[in-house]
Amino acid sequence: MLIGMTAFAQMSLRLKDIQLNLEMRSVNHRFLDFSIHLPEGFAAVEDIIKGQLKNKLNRGRVTVNLVIAKMHPKVIVDYELADKYVRNLKHLNQRLGLHDNLSLNQIVNLEGVLKIEKAHINPEFIQAMKSLTAKVLDKFIHARQKEGRALTLDILRRIRIIGSESAKIRRAMEALSRKKRQGLSDDEYGVFLKNTDIAEELTRLSYHLKNFSGIIHKGGPCGKELDFIAQEIQREANTISAKAQSAQASSSVVKIKSAVEQIREQVQNVE
Repeated sequence: MLIGMTAFAQMSLRLKDIQLNLEMRSVNHRFLDFSIHLPEGFAAVEDIIKGQLKNKLNRGRVTVNLVIAKMHPKVIVDYELADKYVRNLKHLNQRLGLHDNLSLNQIVNLEGVLKIEKAHINPEFIQAMKSLTAKVLDKFIHARQKEGRALTLDILRRIRIIGSESAKIRRAMEALSRKKRQGLSDDEYGVFLKNTDIAEELTRLSYHLKNFSGIIHKGGPCGKELDFIAQEIQREANTISAKAQSAQASSSVVKIKSAVEQIREQVQNVE
């Protein structure tokens, strides 16, 4: 079963007086790429998150957002700093000959006088972060697997279309060959067979289809490999198109090319 690259997952965890909110989302990408957004002062958490993601994911552009909220934030007053502000401002007031009075509202709005106690990193926080990341990642992978199942069904349906149209091409060329045999001389018929022989192309096409289906059922990261095989299927279809001299065969080639194009679009979303 295939694994998709588009997913979203979010969970929260309460740790004493703080709440951790972790969100993951991803889109398709050729490689595994991270964009991790953390609150100021929590850069050390990035390696923890990256390590867990690398162990579980293979491809995709993954965006992670961590929001930390204190449920009952403690306000800290820097009295020493406030005293310094007041003394210096009073001195400035006297020096300039002003008569303005300082208000409490003005003082508390001065930088650094009031601070909100922030969460900090400790062993308990690290353990909670690992646990939360693991849970969100499991949910995230489940979403990728769900997308992968849908992609698997769609791609296999298109593979069956290609197989059906290949069989139609074979029958159409056999019918055309019988018809030409009756109306051409031996030499002319020999030239016709040489120019329209697509037996090798159909054999390779059949092999690619079986290989493609086998890889899908094996599962695991295989998007790049499937895209390569789809290109090979497209190449065989182009060769058949150039050789076939049957309107019915040409119609089937058009359907094959359309299915291959749609498959290649889909495998771009496969891990």
